[in-house]
Amino acid sequence: MSFLRNLAAFLIYTISLSYALQCTTQCSFTTNLNTPFEIPNSCDQTTSVKYCAFRMSFWRQPWYSSVSFYIDSSNYSLNEYHSARAELSDSGSIGFDYIISYQCKHKDDCALEFARNKMPDILRRLAIINYDDMRTQLFPLLISNSSIEDIDLACFDSNENVRQCAIGKKLAVCQAAHQLTGQKKPVRSCNHEPFQIQKSVNIVDFDGFASFEIKCNRSLCNGPMTLQAVKEIMFNHSITKTIEGRLNNSLRLSLSSTFLMLIILILLI
Repeated sequence: MSFLRNLAAFLIYTISLSYALQCTTQCSFTTNLNTPFEIPNSCDQTTSVKYCAFRMSFWRQPWYSSVSFYIDSSNYSLNEYHSARAELSDSGSIGFDYIISYQCKHKDDCALEFARNKMPDILRRLAIINYDDMRTQLFPLLISNSSIEDIDLACFDSNENVRQCAIGKKLAVCQAAHQLTGQKKPVRSCNHEPFQIQKSVNIVDFDGFASFEIKCNRSLCNGPMTLQAVKEIMFNHSITKTIEGRLNNSLRLSLSSTFLMLIILILLI
């Protein structure tokens, strides 16, 4: 019985340590996609916190691109969050961004370890994207050739019935949002909301949830064939890791503190 009590005390002590991590903090730096990823020596400040945190932001516009990193502490946990967005303009240009956010508490400087393990592959994938080719493939699927004054926009609804969305100068986009987790059917609609009518591809992937969304202003562009074609384009350009549209298909196996407490109770009983 004393053995079980000692084991329980050890597990409780282990759990308590997870709430007093030593994490690198206030570390921010920039680089480019052609430079091997390295943590600068100046990132040597640490603090005792509940969660370690990391964030990478990549922005690419026709006239500039940048990639920045921030390693710090956090009071909340989001685990691993990925988002990617390609935005198309009527002028023929394409903008792109990719963001990763990560919080953890399983060991000291776990966010720093995550950055060292993940960033070389992510940056390699971003560096080989052919944006001109991606733009050429996406535009005929998502952008109307008609002028704004001549647009007569029809969209599919979620039952794949055709609905009138916009006529003449009333701006709108067709939209298809597919939740990739939970075997959900795509939601198809017409969107008139201000600041929501950009033609774009939006992908998010975090904590067991993932979605793939397109917005377009070509009639009936939110149907299943277009959605699948866009997924294939993003996969072929190494933006997604699966042809279904996932940005992150890795499985995370960890023991939560709740599960550890359950083990303790079983042992004591």
